[in-house]
Amino acid sequence: MSYYEEAVCNLDMRWAIENGWSVPPICRLAKIQELDLSGVKVSGDDFNQAQLQAAVEKEASLHRIALVTREESQGPTVVFTPSVASAKGVCHYLTHNYGMSASYVYGTQPEEERNEAIRLFKSGETRVLCNCQVVAVGFDHPAISTLILGRPTRSRSFWLQCVGRATRPLAGTVDFPGSTVESRTQAIAQSGKPHFKIIDCTDASIDHRLITSVDMFATCPKDKEVRKVVAKACAEKPLTPEEIEALAQKEYERQEFARNLEERRKKMQGQATGKIWSEDIDIEYGERRSVGTYMNPLRGKYAGMRMSELPDFYIRWAAENQGLSYWIRNTFIRERKRRRGLARTA
Repeated sequence: MSYYEEAVCNLDMRWAIENGWSVPPICRLAKIQELDLSGVKVSGDDFNQAQLQAAVEKEASLHRIALVTREESQGPTVVFTPSVASAKGVCHYLTHNYGMSASYVYGTQPEEERNEAIRLFKSGETRVLCNCQVVAVGFDHPAISTLILGRPTRSRSFWLQCVGRATRPLAGTVDFPGSTVESRTQAIAQSGKPHFKIIDCTDASIDHRLITSVDMFATCPKDKEVRKVVAKACAEKPLTPEEIEALAQKEYERQEFARNLEERRKKMQGQATGKIWSEDIDIEYGERRSVGTYMNPLRGKYAGMRMSELPDFYIRWAAENQGLSYWIRNTFIRERKRRRGLARTA
């Protein structure tokens, strides 16, 4: 901001996916029981490399990463490791213990040896490329379909660099004259690479200090309990970014409702009185209950009325009132949307 007043654009990975330039990911967290990062100290923006190296280089952990790779790999696969020794170790176990052809690369590797390892990978002679600080930036091989993030990180930019190795569509998929968002998206879906997989290897507790696919794609407020639910779901089965976001939002709304309800209960005294009546359920949108049958959650002049009975100005006021809790305001927003839908079909 010392030089520029505003950012002209921000074409991030989510934008690229939504506009049909990048392949959408399927995200999964893989818990590695032997990996414990609780005693690893932090240096700067990321983990202390020497301590991280010692934690991951335990042979049991290397076996687990190799096992995750064998179980999750689809197509050409890149494994990110924190050290040269762990890259060599995972490569060795994949080749000799898990029946997968693999090669490895690292920064100080002799150039001819590194070029040969990359050639074998790009030609398909080896299926997995284990690397340490080589292919995270600038490595172009669109066929890459699976990323095994065996290098835990707290760096958002490094995570994005790693994941960027697999976002590219196959050659000729989207680069054609007159392409549109719809045609590019359809072309990717029908190509030999309709998606790619991100496998985040975390410790058993799924430490929320780590940057994982949950952090990158769950856009709900950063509620720790919400993130636990999303992380658990990702560990059980692959989820698309849309599924992650929908799950996170649903869980946030559920927990926000519970918190508000608990606070309201603390303030309630006495016994309720009134007339009991039965209530018809308006079936709408499949078998979901219409928001119009809900009771007004606010006190005052219109307390006790159904949402469908409230005047329009009152609905508009509540939907735009930032002072109300999220779940209450969202109820009024949904009722306003329902009324607009009715008006369009009238």
